[in-house]
This record gives sequence, C-alpha cells and structure tokens, in this order.
Amino acid sequence: MKTKQILTAGAIALSMILTGCSSSSTETKDTKTAEIAKKKEVKTIGQKTKDSKSLKMTNNTGKKITVFETKSSSEESFSDNLLENGDAVKNKEQRTLYYTVKENDKLDVKIGLQDQDKTFVFKDVDTTDTKKVDVSLKDDKVNLDVTKKDGTTATLTPSEDSAKTEDEKKDETEVKQEEKKEETAKADSSNKSNTSESKKDNTASTTNTSSNKNNTGSSSKPSNNNSSNSNNSKPAEHTHNWVAQYKTVNVPEKGHNEQVLVQAAYDEQVPIKEMQEFTFCSTCGANITGHAVEHLENSLNCQGYYTDWREVTTGYNTVHHEAVYETRYVVDSPATTKQELTGYKCSGCGKTKAN
Repeated sequence: MKTKQILTAGAIALSMILTGCSSSSTETKDTKTAEIAKKKEVKTIGQKTKDSKSLKMTNNTGKKITVFETKSSSEESFSDNLLENGDAVKNKEQRTLYYTVKENDKLDVKIGLQDQDKTFVFKDVDTTDTKKVDVSLKDDKVNLDVTKKDGTTATLTPSEDSAKTEDEKKDETEVKQEEKKEETAKADSSNKSNTSESKKDNTASTTNTSSNKNNTGSSSKPSNNNSSNSNNSKPAEHTHNWVAQYKTVNVPEKGHNEQVLVQAAYDEQVPIKEMQEFTFCSTCGANITGHAVEHLENSLNCQGYYTDWREVTTGYNTVHHEAVYETRYVVDSPATTKQELTGYKCSGCGKTKAN
C-alpha cells in the first residue's frame, strides 16, 4: 500500500515538472516570435486605408527628412506633416509611403530636411507605373529620382518658388497684403465720393420736384439727374493678386590656370670616352700593355703579342637638367543655374511691376 502511494506521488511530481518545462518553452518561443516580428516591422509614412495607394521611398539625401506632406494636385493646401513628432526618415532608410489622390489627379509632395528652413514642393507627380522613388540632394536642392516598373528613370526638380525660406515667403505675403490695403483704400475713397455725389443729386432732384409743383402751368425742361447718377456710378476697383516672377540665370564655370610639375630638376653624369691602344698576349690573351717583354720572358708557353685600339671611359661630365612644368586649368566652381526674382505679375489682369 505504501509502495503505491510513493509511486503516485512521484508521478504527480514528474507531471508538474514536465508541465513547467513546457510552459517555459512556450513563453520562450512566443518571446522570440515577437522579437522577430518587431525586427521585420517596416516603418511607413502616412496611414494605410482602403482608398490609399502606396510606393517605396528611400532617403538618399545624406540628411534626415523631417517634413513629408502630400496632397491631391487639385487641392489647395497640403496635409499636416505625415511624420510624427520625433520621427524622421534617416539617410539610406526605406519606407512605404501611403497617399490618397482624387480621380484623374496627380500627387503633390512637400519635403523638408533637418536643420533647414526651406521646404521643396514637387507638383503633379505622376505615380502611374512607378516602382520606387529615391529622394536625393544636389546643389542644396532636393530632387525626386523616379524609377518606373519598366526600368526607365526620371529626375524631378522642385517648383521654382518652393525652395524659398519662410522669411522670403513672409516678405512676399506682406507685399501682397500692402497692395491689397492700398487697393481697398482707393475703393473706399471712390465709394465715399460716389455717395457724396448721390446725395447732391438727390437734393437737386427734391428741389426740382418742389419747383415743378409750384409752376404747374409753366413749361419745364426734363431733369438730367438720372443721367448724372448713371455717369457717377463706377465699377468696383480691381484688386491685384501679385505673383512673384522668376527667370533662370546661367552661372558660368569659374577656374584658374596653375603650373604643375611634370619632371623635377636633376643632374646627369655623362661619361667621357676616348680610344686607347692596348697590347694583348697572342697565346693566353692577357692584357700585357706596358710589360709585354717581361710577360713573354717569364712565360714558358706564351709566344708573341698584338696591339688593338679600344674605347674607354676616362671621366664624367655633369649635365644639369632644369625642372619641367606645364599649365593646367583647374575648376574652382562648376557651371550651374539659379532662380532670380525679376518682378511681380497680377494673376487677374496681367499687370506687372518691378522688383
């Protein structure tokens, strides 16, 4: 009986241990799965909806993108910044952009970089068959490098007035407001003048009516008050809507000529050559110049000798070579273009004014 109780208790303990191990193993797997899912999570720009479209966007500007706004091309104002506070698209980071455009519309995009007070606006971006978009930076201007699904590419540049600073836009707004105030003041002055003329005409009309009543039997000329009132009424003054006008100015390349060393100066040792006569043993071939008789007398086998003229180096002359230079053109700043303000033009009547 005791043996059965011991076995039963052991089985229960083993079951609890196995259950604990299984639970721990499951929790570990769940944690790893969550970590893997977190690593695979891709950040987006904008919210995915049933009507939204999407495309891949990569930041290749070398800086962080802190402003990203979109709108349909027929809409007047952009959306709020699609990047939340503290969020920025890092350099080389790829994200999925979700956007919504109206039917038959194209996409307008506004982009701003970190530590810059400029934003860059791209109007009427055709996203049809677009595979991906790379945001790049060239000559302090943001560009959109669009790659189509067929492999073709195109570079989109920002609109002419989009790269203005907020201060420049503020100045233009203030100019427009001053123009509107002047036009409003002129219109008010004209209206006051018309009102005064109208009052005078009404007074004259009342006087004429009274006179007509007192002189019922006499003939009178018809009143021209209606004609006077008609001439004094003026159409409403036109309010100019001044739009800044720009022209593209070519900035030529700048550079200078400079001397570049091709070969450094050096000294060359040139040997001095001359012909000299030598005596050689006819038997062993030894050079016995100056002691031919002694050589033959002291040798048992050598018999006879001959002479020969040969060229020898007797010294060296030092020849100096000057350094060699050539002129090369060095580019200081490459040719480029810039936008220059030329004046303002009214979008309503076409009138222009100088800057």
